[in-house]
Amino acid sequence: MDVNDSKQFVEAAYAAYRKHPATDTFTLQFMAFITINYLNCCYHQHADKSYAESTFKFLQELPVDPAIGLEKLIDLI
Repeated sequence: MDVNDSKQFVEAAYAAYRKHPATDTFTLQFMAFITINYLNCCYHQHADKSYAESTFKFLQELPVDPAIGLEKLIDLI
């Protein structure tokens, strides 16, 4: 799967989370996992910077929680 296909799926996941935000540990960890894997995909496929910008914005929207502390640190870089 290329980064263009991934972008559509990731944006759909972000939209679904925004529609029904959850703060349980499992959901937060799963959404953080999606964001990190997508950023990795963007990096390795040399995607345009705009592809990653929505992910960084989404990471900022996630609540502060120790379960996703490392992922939130990436947002600060």
